[in-house]
Amino acid sequence: MLAKADRDVRAFFAETFGQSLENSIALIGTSDPSLLNVHLSQALKEMGRRQRSSPVDAATLCDNKPIGAAANRSYTVMCWLKPKAYDREWLALIEQRLPPILAHEFTHQLQYHLANDDPPQRISGTKELLLGPSWMVEGTAEVFERIYSVQVQGKDAADTADQALFNMQTRARRSRLTLTQLTDAGSTKGRGGYGTARFAAFVLAQRNRPEDLLEYFTVLGQTKDRDVAFEKVFGLSFDKFEADFERIRRDFAAAKEYVKGQ
Repeated sequence: MLAKADRDVRAFFAETFGQSLENSIALIGTSDPSLLNVHLSQALKEMGRRQRSSPVDAATLCDNKPIGAAANRSYTVMCWLKPKAYDREWLALIEQRLPPILAHEFTHQLQYHLANDDPPQRISGTKELLLGPSWMVEGTAEVFERIYSVQVQGKDAADTADQALFNMQTRARRSRLTLTQLTDAGSTKGRGGYGTARFAAFVLAQRNRPEDLLEYFTVLGQTKDRDVAFEKVFGLSFDKFEADFERIRRDFAAAKEYVKGQ
């Protein structure tokens, strides 16, 4: 089931965006959190990859979630609640939920690959990781998760461009977290963090192209400079976009004009 979802997601990215990964990635899925790190360690060992110095927090990843997932440079791990019965009803449900989430995690793998971030790099003279900021990393993955849901599974496929923009704006409108705060925190955790990040990346994708979200990471790998990469791809600085975003985050009419380049 997981292997099929992986094949479908890889085929989608290759055919739609011309993006693929040649390096081996350990893909682990289980309904038993206690086995997650056991399986992951064995897979990494068989691949000849460096073992994790600390285990994945499987309890947090899997606790009370229909599906939990996380990606790193050499692996993607997923877990789901153990069903009362592994019947056709459960299979139909999980087969619908797995691929979009896997598309999100595959986007993270592409980010590492495109930015040449394996092993992880840091911004020169700082302890801050080069791959970032957090809202750009997670927001991009959220956008491609949505694209997969719409284009492959048909979810919200009938929405107009205005409806899609309004729907994506909803959680960002309610959030108190700004992009600058997410950048400073180095995380999208917190109430509304993912909604803010997703809408920011969605605005960039609509103002430019979804492919440009990935192009940013390619240029980042070449320049090793976040601001230079962002301005080269999107035509404005991070600071300018973060300021613009606060102006349009809760104003639908302003957001409509902004994605048109105005």
